[in-house]
Amino acid sequence: MKVTEPQQSYSLLWEALRGERVSPSHALGLLQGEFDHPSPRRVPCVVLMDELDQLVTKDQSVMYNFFNWPGLRHSRLIVLAVANTMDLPERTLSNKISSRLGLTRILFPGYTHEQLQEIIRSRLEHVPDNIVDSDAIQFASRKVAAVSGDARRALDICRRAVEIAESEALAADNPLLATPSKSARKKEKRGLENEEALKQKPKTGKVTIATIKQAINEATSSPLQQYFKTLPLAAKLFLAALLTRTRRIGVNECILSDVVEEAKRLGVMSADKAYINDFLLTDGVSGKSGKALAAPRVKAMGFAAAELAEAGVIGLEGGRRGERVGKIRLGVGDDEVKLALRDDVEVRGLGFG
Repeated sequence: MKVTEPQQSYSLLWEALRGERVSPSHALGLLQGEFDHPSPRRVPCVVLMDELDQLVTKDQSVMYNFFNWPGLRHSRLIVLAVANTMDLPERTLSNKISSRLGLTRILFPGYTHEQLQEIIRSRLEHVPDNIVDSDAIQFASRKVAAVSGDARRALDICRRAVEIAESEALAADNPLLATPSKSARKKEKRGLENEEALKQKPKTGKVTIATIKQAINEATSSPLQQYFKTLPLAAKLFLAALLTRTRRIGVNECILSDVVEEAKRLGVMSADKAYINDFLLTDGVSGKSGKALAAPRVKAMGFAAAELAEAGVIGLEGGRRGERVGKIRLGVGDDEVKLALRDDVEVRGLGFG
């Protein structure tokens, strides 16, 4: 948020080292000379680059310089980069930059429900206890922790729940705001009756479990969520296989043949879902020659991949060379897919929960 353009990071780094504010182009020359020449008084410098994907430029010069300087002999520079995706170097950066990155990658897991409860309660320190029910906080935390563990999503759900409770309280205190009447005389009469009720009845409006459920339903009723819920069985199995494969290898980009193999494995493991075996899994032999298939096949996987690619849900590269050699990656957040399909009876137990 502070760096309006990637080149300004040069000025910020030079100001941190020398306390001088210079232009980005001047700072680049000063930093290059600083790290390229030996100095007995130089102390190690650690640079933490958050939101790494926001520093990617067309020529990627900023990323190249920051990861090239630590490799210089006299730089004594250490760069720690933070990104939302583990495969950012393979997916976005060029080879000359990826080759300069270290091999150490630290995966930060999502927040647990206890941690999410602590985060939410820290935001409610100055709010009276009778506004938000403690059970509602626990319910929201467990729901989000089961899907993604994203603190921002938990706070968004709680924020929306507070707005719902506030609107309900206003509607209860003043019915004119909720259901306006046609007659002005009726409006005036209801307003007087409402004032008398306000004197006798305290204000209501509390965030309960029911309010959290309503906020979650609104969050899952987006067009994208509705699209996931209306997908055919083959497309849902394809998404389940893609998510399982990315979790297995730790990289968001997979080979289409690996996803098909994962779909075959999920279908075989879900023995209680006979309809998957009946409609999607092949019998292991080719219909024309009768020979055993060299690789597992799942019916309608090609159509499912094409449909998801056209909708922008997945990215498919190299598909023209063959349906099993293309590279595929998820184009939306995996928590969006899990949130939409985790309660789907048709694919329950395939890894969305």
